[in-house]
Amino acid sequence: MTDTTANSTIPYPVAARAVTPSHGKTTAVQPGDATEQNAAAAVAPAKKRGNPAARVGLVIVAVLLGLAIWYPLADRSTPFTSGASITAQVAQIAPRISGPVSAVLVQDNAEVKAGQPLFTIDDASFGIDLALAEAQRDQVLQGFGATDAAVAAAQAQLERAQVQANTATQARDRALELFDTGTIAQSKLDQANADFNSAQAAVTAAAADVARAQAQAGPAGAANPQLRSANANVAKARFALDNTTVLAPVDGYITNLSLATGQFAAAGQAAMTFIDPSTQALIGDFRENQLINVEPGDPVQVIFEVAPGQIFDGQVESIAWGINSGRSSVGGLALSTADTRWFPPARRIPVRIKLDQQTLPANLRLGSEASFTIFADGTWGVIAVMAQVSMRAKSWLAGLN
Repeated sequence: MTDTTANSTIPYPVAARAVTPSHGKTTAVQPGDATEQNAAAAVAPAKKRGNPAARVGLVIVAVLLGLAIWYPLADRSTPFTSGASITAQVAQIAPRISGPVSAVLVQDNAEVKAGQPLFTIDDASFGIDLALAEAQRDQVLQGFGATDAAVAAAQAQLERAQVQANTATQARDRALELFDTGTIAQSKLDQANADFNSAQAAVTAAAADVARAQAQAGPAGAANPQLRSANANVAKARFALDNTTVLAPVDGYITNLSLATGQFAAAGQAAMTFIDPSTQALIGDFRENQLINVEPGDPVQVIFEVAPGQIFDGQVESIAWGINSGRSSVGGLALSTADTRWFPPARRIPVRIKLDQQTLPANLRLGSEASFTIFADGTWGVIAVMAQVSMRAKSWLAGLN
C-alpha cells in the first residue's frame, strides 16, 4: 500500500504564470526557466515607458507655449514684414507745345541720360512763327529811325519858332520906343504886338510837337516798350521751336511707351512714362503693435525676391503719420461701419526704409517685392541673433517662390 502522506510532503515545483505584453495570454513558466526571465524583462520596460501619447502632447504644449512667448517678443524687438515693394517718383513726360510727333527717339524700357532727346514734334510751323517774330522786331527797329527823324524835325521847328519869336519881340520893343516918340502910329504898334503874340504861340505849338514826337518814340534803346515786346515775341517763338525736341529731365528709365510717329501730342498731356531711380525707396506695412519700439534710424535687414541668398542693410527713414481711416459720409453725416467680425484686421502703417550705399541688384525694378526685419533693440541679443538667422534662411528660400 502506498503511503500517500509521505508523497504529500515531497516538494514539487509549482508552475508560475506570467502575462506576456505582446499577446495578453497566460503562459506557464517553470521557476529558473529562461522564459520566466524574459517575461519579467518585458514587463519592466513597459511600466517605465508609460503612455507615448502623453509625451507627444507635452511636447506640443511646450512648443505652443514657446511660440506664444516668442511671437510678441519678436514682434516688439524684431518686427518683420513681407510684401514690401520698391517705389520711386514716376513722372508723365508731356510736351510744352502741341503738334504731330515727327520722331520717337527712344525705345520702351530704355535707360536714358539727363538731356537726352526722347521725341520730336514737327517744327515747321514753329520756325515760321520765329521768322515772323524776328521780322516784326526788325520793323520796330526801323520805326525807331522814323520816330527819331520826327523828333528831330519837331525840335528844328521849335528852334525856328523860337528865332521868329525873338525877332517879333525885338520888333515890338522898337515899335514901343517909336510910338512913345510919336514916330509911328497906333496901328503900327498894334501890328507889332500881334506879330509878337503869334510868334509866342508858334513856340508853344512847336514845343508841343516835340513832346508829342518824343512820346511816340518812347524811351531809347532796350528800355523802349515796343522793342521789349518785339524781343519777347522773338524769345517766345524761339522757346516753342526749341521745345519741339523733348528731353529727359534727369537720368532714368522710359517705360510703358505707346507714343508713335504721326501721333498728335497736346501740350501738357502725358506722352510717355519716366521713372526717376534716384528717388527709389523701400516701403513696407506693419501692424500698429509692431511699431511700439520702432524709431527712425533703427537698423534694417532686407531681402529681395530678385536676389536670393543676399541680405542688404538699411535703416528706418520715416514712419507714416496717417492712413485712410476708411470712414465716409452721406448727406453731411458720418456713415457708421457695420463690422461683425470677432477679430477685425489690424491697421497697417507704411514704413519707409532707406537702403545703405551699396550695390543693389541689377534687375531690381519699380514694384519689386522685398521682405525686411527692423531691429528695434539693436542687432545683438538672443532674439536679434535668431532673427538674423531666420533672415538668412529666408534669403535662400526667396528664389523658390
